[in-house]
Amino acid sequence: MAKRGRLTLSRFGYSMPVDAPAYQAPPFFYKGARSIAIAFETDPDAALEAIPAPLAVSEPAIAVLSFYEYPWSTLGPYNEAILSLLVEHKGKPHGYIQQIMVTTEPPMLAGREIWGFPKKLASISFRSERDMIYGTLERPAGIRIASAVMRPERPAQPSGGPARSGLSLRVIPAADANAERPLCAEIIETATEVKTHEAWEGTGSVAFAENSILDPWGRFPVKRVLSATYAVYDMVLPAGRVIDRM
Repeated sequence: MAKRGRLTLSRFGYSMPVDAPAYQAPPFFYKGARSIAIAFETDPDAALEAIPAPLAVSEPAIAVLSFYEYPWSTLGPYNEAILSLLVEHKGKPHGYIQQIMVTTEPPMLAGREIWGFPKKLASISFRSERDMIYGTLERPAGIRIASAVMRPERPAQPSGGPARSGLSLRVIPAADANAERPLCAEIIETATEVKTHEAWEGTGSVAFAENSILDPWGRFPVKRVLSATYAVYDMVLPAGRVIDRM
């Protein structure tokens, strides 16, 4: 006679596999993070094509290419690259993560499953040379998708307002092949806690070398660069919250 399994919901770990979770529950902690971010004006139609219907594109349409180096985190050390758009949801400003890549599996798995960050694995560098700080993104290795470079020139001025929280679209496909919609399609807001140690602004530029259909980071043309910043900080990445559904 067949016997029932003994693994019940009360015994599940936080993430899959439930008897050996790939990552723990948030929050996740970061120390000594470094980042560069280049904001640029882009084509509004290209931006509108790339954001979920509950969101609106700010005017003018602004995209941000950013690179990150995380030498220590509770997800382990890794590098990250993000292409985001400045958007609004019900009149509130946010940054929408349109593309994101990382160099290791734990942050990729946690990011996709918890917040819906559309993470993929890639080769990402974050380096300094002479008076410049730069990041590069390759996928696959050797195929340059995007790069950003900036020269810190002066202390960054305070923004004068609260930081924009991040938005992401979490989509989980239905297991049923005949399903007419995904299991879930949710807009998730995540507000990170950041303690900035230093921040600089200066001259910067971005480039999208390959027009990859598989990884369309070059879909937003660069009309003009608006700002370039470099920062060193500690960060806490908390759980998110669902603010809309599709």
